[in-house]
Amino acid sequence: MLEHMAHVITKACTKCAACLPECPTGSIIEGKNQYYIDSDTCADHGACVNVCPVEAIQSQPGRALGHKARLEEEEEEEEL
Repeated sequence: MLEHMAHVITKACTKCAACLPECPTGSIIEGKNQYYIDSDTCADHGACVNVCPVEAIQSQPGRALGHKARLEEEEEEEEL
């Protein structure tokens, strides 16, 4: 059984927006401090990976948190 590889954008993201035009499904969304990949719509093309100047986009086994969960996580961190 092949495991699905999900792409995620880490906290190293500088919001330079180099990845935005590379995503054929429009799955990269803007958060307050960084961009996120909507795992519900991402087709895992990986086109965004090589254009990131700070290597903030990585592959990881399984499905990443959906964008709503990541945005909620970001908001909780701000409240602390």
